[in-house]
Amino acid sequence: MPTTYKDSTYKEVLCWTANTRIKYRPNPKSGKSFIRYAKYEKSKTPAEAMANHSFAQDLFFDYEHGHITVLGGEKRSKPLNPDEETDDWSKIDKMLARMHRSWKTWSNTFEVAKTLGVDRRQLTSDKGDGESAKMRAGRLAANEMAKMILKAAAAEHRKIDNDDVVAVLQLWGFRDNVSRQNVMKEGIKVVFSDTLGCVASYDGAILVTAATSQYPDFAKVLCRRLSDHMPEEFKKHSYGWTSINVNANYAGRLHRDANNEGPSFIKAFGNFTGGQLNYWGDDNKAEGTVETCCDPKDRITMDISKQLLLFDGNRGHSVENFKGNRYSLVYFCTGQFFKANKTVRGELERCGFNFPTKEGLNIAKDLLGKPRGYKALKNTKAVTAGSTKPTAITWPQEANKKHAVNFLSKEMQAKANRAVKDLTHTVDTWESRAKECIDTKFTGYKVCYLTLPDKRRRCNIYMIGVSGGRRLAVSGDEDEVGGGKYAFKKVKEFPCGPAIESSRISEVRVWCEKLGAKSDPRAGKKRVIRSYANKVGGEKRELLKRKMSASSSSSSAQAKRARTAGA
Repeated sequence: MPTTYKDSTYKEVLCWTANTRIKYRPNPKSGKSFIRYAKYEKSKTPAEAMANHSFAQDLFFDYEHGHITVLGGEKRSKPLNPDEETDDWSKIDKMLARMHRSWKTWSNTFEVAKTLGVDRRQLTSDKGDGESAKMRAGRLAANEMAKMILKAAAAEHRKIDNDDVVAVLQLWGFRDNVSRQNVMKEGIKVVFSDTLGCVASYDGAILVTAATSQYPDFAKVLCRRLSDHMPEEFKKHSYGWTSINVNANYAGRLHRDANNEGPSFIKAFGNFTGGQLNYWGDDNKAEGTVETCCDPKDRITMDISKQLLLFDGNRGHSVENFKGNRYSLVYFCTGQFFKANKTVRGELERCGFNFPTKEGLNIAKDLLGKPRGYKALKNTKAVTAGSTKPTAITWPQEANKKHAVNFLSKEMQAKANRAVKDLTHTVDTWESRAKECIDTKFTGYKVCYLTLPDKRRRCNIYMIGVSGGRRLAVSGDEDEVGGGKYAFKKVKEFPCGPAIESSRISEVRVWCEKLGAKSDPRAGKKRVIRSYANKVGGEKRELLKRKMSASSSSSSAQAKRARTAGA
């Protein structure tokens, strides 16, 4: 959302309806804007203006600059709530509601930045896909807390324990996940749930999620919680996992997980009562849906706050209601994990994951009996012929020990948040590395912020060379403390590219990309690492490309024949 619009502009325009009566002044614009303004300047309502090629942003711009006068008609006393959208809303209503949502998100960015004492661009420049500023701030703080925990654990030669996990999870910015419909109870529209590690893509690829790469120390703490407390059965061939479901404060309804390979480990954390795991160990999905196969009387209920549980997530399970703050971690191996190439495996290892081995996976599978099916168990013969192995195994967990530092304290939370403020690299660190780089060809760029002696901010853009070194290319100082506006200019020492002077970082990014650089590959969604199965997947993609190309050629040929016939 542009920063040029005043709050009063949003509050006025967002209360308009399709039938609000407006009047445009004679065309005051030039160039392409003059041509487009001429198409909608005779419009008498927002609905007419949009039908006559006005953009939604034009309503805000034109009103703020005095090009629109409101004459009356239908108006609301307050903007529409985008969360209350129905099918009865008009197109204008839906459009203004979306603009309202964007405005609230934009405004919240400044509020979060002010609370942390950082420039808003520090929270937005390297955001991952779908991250809000609040999520970004929480995740940065969680990652900084994780760094301190890992350092303390190394110094004290100790394991990562429950309190360490809660310390990072209570800071983590969870996503409002609307996709996990299978775990949502009636009336619930979103859950707080994120996946670290690998997920399977719609096109058959195995991906490392952006959040994993963006916050590696956070991932390491969660991974260490399992590896530091691995059961004796896996001493020789350790249990491996590709993914972790990170859940907060929701009680999942009866469901089965989809496409997990082998059993999973699960552990609950936090200060809560209730929240036990219900498990139907003999649930066999071949017998039907989870609702028809799992009778409440057949469940076993386990307290996973005090025990580490190995279970098969592909069988029915649910969570009892609870009071308090409850987190859970589910360590599992995604189906088709063998598609992961060396790059994907290397990234998982960098973030603390223990990639599955055939031996470790077989041990986990052999520990649990196969599901017999509750319908089959009604037959006496099936009971006597069934497996004698347990359907789930628990291991008691040792109590937390007191450590030199209490990472659950408010003081440590404040320290983690202060660390976010100091995340920007110092001049000495970046410029010393920049002076060592003499590259003139670049693969990426990095946006960094630092605080000047007078408390204003400086934004530096470093080009990442083909050697991996960095060169300072563009710099801009904030106009005033907290102003958020910068005067960007190419530095004299940088020999490449044309001169640039701008107040918009978007123009600087375009300038960087013209030099062949893309945004920092470790930033946000551009850090997603993919791995395809084999040549079969490649052949399918190539076939799809050929079909699309053939379709495009066919359309072009048809258009050519139509033009010839018309002539």
